[in-house]
Formats: sequence, C-alpha cells, structure tokens
Amino acid sequence: MKKFNFVFSLYDETLNLSKEFITYVKSIKLKEHDFQKNSFYSKEKQEELIQKTINEIENYIYRIIKDLNYSRYEFRDAWVQKYDKPGNFHDCHIHDPYLYSFVLYVDCSKQSSETMFYNPGYPNFCTDTMRVKPKKGRCIIFNGAIPHSALPNFDKKRLVVSGNIKFIK
Repeated sequence: MKKFNFVFSLYDETLNLSKEFITYVKSIKLKEHDFQKNSFYSKEKQEELIQKTINEIENYIYRIIKDLNYSRYEFRDAWVQKYDKPGNFHDCHIHDPYLYSFVLYVDCSKQSSETMFYNPGYPNFCTDTMRVKPKKGRCIIFNGAIPHSALPNFDKKRLVVSGNIKFIK
C-alpha cells in the first residue's frame, strides 16, 4: 500500500520592520484598482521595493528554506496594496502554484480586515479556512496555490507588501 499526503504549510512570523522601510513603502505612489490601491502594474520602482523587502525578511525566508529543504531563493516580484476606504477588499485568488507568496503587513489598526485563507480546491469544496489578523510586521509566507482574499476593510490604514518568491533545491 502506498500513501500520499498533500500538505500546504503557512508560515507566520512577526518581524521588527525598520522605520526606513515603513516610510519607503508609504511613499510609493499607488493607483486605484478595483477595490483597493496598488502598485502591481507599475514596474517603476519594483527592483528597489524587492531589495528593501529582502532586507526586512531575508532571515525569515532562510529559515523557511531550511524547513522545506531548499537551498536558495529568487524574488520574482513585489507590490504594495493599500485599503484606505471602508469596504475595500481583494477577491479570492491564487498565485503561481510553483512559487511561494507572501503578505507583509506594514501598517494596520485593530479595524483592519483579516486575510482569509481557504483550503486548496476552494471554491469547489471548502473544508477549512484560516483568518489572519493584521499586525504591524506580521509576515505570512505560503504556497501560491492556496486561495486567499483580503476581507472587506474597516479603516484607512491597511497597508501591505505582497509578492512571490521561487524556492530552489
């Protein structure tokens, strides 16, 4: 008899973000897009954002690489999203399933909306969900195949950096 398990891990760590990084992220010009503002379609300062984000989360990434038995990583992209109007949200979506994705909470309040994670296979079937409450410096890293959404927001502060990372054997 053979047994196969399909496991998707979600890594959760609260980091001490530098004041310089927070100031930098807040200075990035964002464009209105659907139900939030973001820099997703602007590649203007992407390399700078990637490098500054690496400086903040690289030690955390290396701990995950070790846990998953990878040897190195490549940052693929990064962008900023701001939810500054009541009701702003981001629909349920996935990223590239061959990459790991992340959400780094740069600014938020107690009224900031949660990020909802669903089991792979959602919406065809739903067995589990997980709500992640925003906390300044909290960084969630997860397989891009995991469906997730930003629930409707209730403040003007919810600011995140998101992106994708390729882990390499």
